[in-house]
Amino acid sequence: MMILKRYVLKKFVQVYLLTIFGFVSIFLLIDFFERADEFVVRKAPWEEWAGYYIYKIPLIFSYMAPQAVLLATVVTLTAFARNNEFTAMKACGIGVTGITMPILAGSAVIAGIVLASNEYVMPSATEKMNYIFQIKVRHSQDAGQFQRDKLWFRSANGTIWNIDYFDPERALMKKVSVFLYNGNRVIEQRIDATAAFWNGKEWELLDGYVRDFSPTGLSRTEYFKNRVFPTPETPADFKKVQKKPEEMSAREMYRVIQTESTMGKDTEKKWVDLHRKLSYPFMSVILGLIGIPLSLRTSRTGGVLFCVAVSLAVGLAFSFIYALGISLGHGGTFGPLLAAWGPLLLFGSLGFYMILTLDSEKILPI
Repeated sequence: MMILKRYVLKKFVQVYLLTIFGFVSIFLLIDFFERADEFVVRKAPWEEWAGYYIYKIPLIFSYMAPQAVLLATVVTLTAFARNNEFTAMKACGIGVTGITMPILAGSAVIAGIVLASNEYVMPSATEKMNYIFQIKVRHSQDAGQFQRDKLWFRSANGTIWNIDYFDPERALMKKVSVFLYNGNRVIEQRIDATAAFWNGKEWELLDGYVRDFSPTGLSRTEYFKNRVFPTPETPADFKKVQKKPEEMSAREMYRVIQTESTMGKDTEKKWVDLHRKLSYPFMSVILGLIGIPLSLRTSRTGGVLFCVAVSLAVGLAFSFIYALGISLGHGGTFGPLLAAWGPLLLFGSLGFYMILTLDSEKILPI
């Protein structure tokens, strides 16, 4: 029995690797034709071409891994059914659960790999990919300048920074305001500076004013030309504030949410993005669960191509509903949990229902 289960898992893994390789290759090819003109016009060397597409692979893998699980599940089980291998396995005393459990286990492992990739590989790879394209190819002044304006940042010591512009590459800030609070969360000092830069050890503020406040109001104002401001944060900490969700790990996103929450900012959209990052990898398990009864049903009424077409339609429907849930979450209609996990619960229930009604002749028994 274990030999047959290993055989099922081996076939599933083989089809999955071929499928995900195909998906990644197709998306890289499409992106190549979209970007080729810009790479050629700007005379980008081949190292930048190669680096850009190598760093793009984790992002594509993360997005396409669940769809590849569905397609691999359907193709594997449909091939078993069409070649009567499924019947032979059942004759050996292995039920549907025993045959399909290796596929679900493989789907769970893939979900774990995607989750780990999203946390440790994809954020840095995506940031490097964007850096190559924005800085080295397009020669933009700052890859993140459209995201580094009007920053609010809460320091680990409770100090709040308001930064009009931040250049992470040069560790330079412009129009900086720093607010220091006492234990009762009442402002006791405000520092305004025209600019600030990192000298390698600490931040130096230039050309500004220090204002001290007492319970009755403003008590003192002092001008300074140059002043060192002690804070535990380095330029790398400020650089993390306004990254795109795909450039951050779940831990980074959570820290940003906690920081902005203490400042009274609305973090509903960021909570949705965090739950999306955590829930998306588990689409692999749900689509694998749906693919099992779907492949066994469709194999009775059509060939492999028909099964593939049905699986793609179901995958697109799932992706549409998932994206709709995220959009409704961003709009405030759904809460973060319902927006990100609701579609998985819905389609997971559908998968279990289809398995329980596996004897039905219909593709989707209703």
